[in-house]
Amino acid sequence: MKVAIISDTHGSFDNVIEEIEKHNIDLIIHLGDFSDDGRDIGLITNKISYVVKGNNDYLANNELEDLFINLNGIDFFITHGHRYNVYRGVGNLVKRAKKANAKIALYGHTHVYFNEVVDGVWVINPGSPSYPRYGDDKSFVILDLDTMELERIKFRRSKWKLY
Repeated sequence: MKVAIISDTHGSFDNVIEEIEKHNIDLIIHLGDFSDDGRDIGLITNKISYVVKGNNDYLANNELEDLFINLNGIDFFITHGHRYNVYRGVGNLVKRAKKANAKIALYGHTHVYFNEVVDGVWVINPGSPSYPRYGDDKSFVILDLDTMELERIKFRRSKWKLY
């Protein structure tokens, strides 16, 4: 099963659609900040999507801030990250994931790619495919749950459409 992990699209996700179709994605996880984009990406690609709301999802009253799911027997903790002070590190995020026995914690908010095992929890931030920060590349990630390999999909700035 291939899972697209996307965050912080802020209304701009055209190239994400192209990449999802090209890589035969099975499932989409959107980590907030324009959570409607996550729903729209799922509808456009005809894929199931899990979505959490971020700090800029003021009107997303039906979305949760934290979500716990099990995919292929692996427990995931999914959040935008703003409630866990992720700009100062992932310690609070890891504590929450461990409390729920999650093996993988997904977050966004910083718009910066992160991929590291911290205290036994695999912590992943896909970055932002729309508005990266601090010189990071525009990106999202694909996690293949059958092989447990992570692929970072980067976009060249000249290729990206901004509206």
